Amino acid sequence: MSASPMHEIVLFLFLLEAASSSKLPVIIDTDIGSDFDDSVALAYAVTSLELDVRLVVTATDDTTARARIVAKYLAAYGRDDIPIGIGVKANETVRPLYDWASDVNLTSYKGGVAEDGVAKMAEVINQSNVTVGIVAIAPATNFPSLLNRFPDVVKKARILAMSGSIYKGYGNSSTPAAEYNVYMCPGCSRDMYESSWNVTITPLDTCGVVTLSGDSWYTLLRGLNDNIAPVLMESWIFWCLHRSGCSVEPGARTDVFYDAAAVLLCTSYAGEYVEFEALKVYVTDDGHTVVSSDKGTPIEVAVNWKDGGLGGFESKLAETIAAGLPFCI
Repeated sequence: MSASPMHEIVLFLFLLEAASSSKLPVIIDTDIGSDFDDSVALAYAVTSLELDVRLVVTATDDTTARARIVAKYLAAYGRDDIPIGIGVKANETVRPLYDWASDVNLTSYKGGVAEDGVAKMAEVINQSNVTVGIVAIAPATNFPSLLNRFPDVVKKARILAMSGSIYKGYGNSSTPAAEYNVYMCPGCSRDMYESSWNVTITPLDTCGVVTLSGDSWYTLLRGLNDNIAPVLMESWIFWCLHRSGCSVEPGARTDVFYDAAAVLLCTSYAGEYVEFEALKVYVTDDGHTVVSSDKGTPIEVAVNWKDGGLGGFESKLAETIAAGLPFCI
């Protein structure tokens, strides 16, 4: 199966529109601090030669605590010019990486921290001269507020999300599942899918098998003389200490890095690794994403890895992070 013609057209227009600048503007909407894949996705985004991270917005649970994690990473990476937005808060549930960043003072963060992260998202989108990609790697709890308060953002933004389960479920199961980001707020995901912007997703079918092990792990370790990989590995060790069954041994297979595949969707080389299919997808009340010609909304879905695509992407992911920050930012 080859990439769908619609995906090629949409991606071409997205890239063409941003051609006047060297990088594509993106906002990252993240629940960083729970699973480690958000941390990897953030490192991948800021080290990508193709992406211009304009804002990082936190989502779900204690969004202020999550903002401290983002601030600690970005300051350590030398990217504390990137503003942070605090998203819609749900509760004060404690997540594994919260203590790692408990010493961070958000008031001294150089890039600024917006208390109303949703309004900051709209500001960044409206100030851009080109379409902004929203890398949605969390339950979509910020999107109802964004779409209700700032409905015109759909004209200048598109969604690139780690979301859903079409043909396969967790662990590459042949049975689709209620994927976490959708399950946590089905109505939020439905709002995100059904709005009039372009939506591209990497469901469990593709994102659910991304890991690093063997050569890819050693490639990442070779980047330890840079400021990205050492901080990422430090936080990985801290996270592992609070996670049963997690190994920090070099070469051991990592947990699944679901969210890194969403960052891949933003790049010009995504089609080298994954196959896209235009599908009509509907979000059910119990958090399943089902193909439905009657109820579904047309979206682009990364349904399969091409031959060699998964291993190729895992190598690319490790190499990009190991290389550190681009020379020109």
